[in-house]
Amino acid sequence: MNPSELRALRRLAREMDLSLVAVDAAQDCGLFDEAATADESRCTLRRMRRLMDDLGVNATGAALLVRMRRELLLMHLELSHLQSQRDRWLDNWHEGLWRDLSE
Repeated sequence: MNPSELRALRRLAREMDLSLVAVDAAQDCGLFDEAATADESRCTLRRMRRLMDDLGVNATGAALLVRMRRELLLMHLELSHLQSQRDRWLDNWHEGLWRDLSE
């Protein structure tokens, strides 16, 4: 992350009343990649803020939980994709071809 993006992120965190420690923890966890938009960063910081306020999680814990949520959602999408591929593959399965080969 370049210095201007980092400054913008820290400004956003101050607006949301988050400490710089939270921003550093999120950055250390890899939550802010170069392709992230300002809205995505705002959403990430908002999630962290809610975890910290509602559940009393510290900044590092909140960053890890947000990352785990993101990874879980990605795994769920991948699983859904694999299940749809499996279903298409099974729809094209012809049992008769295998019976002919065994005779």
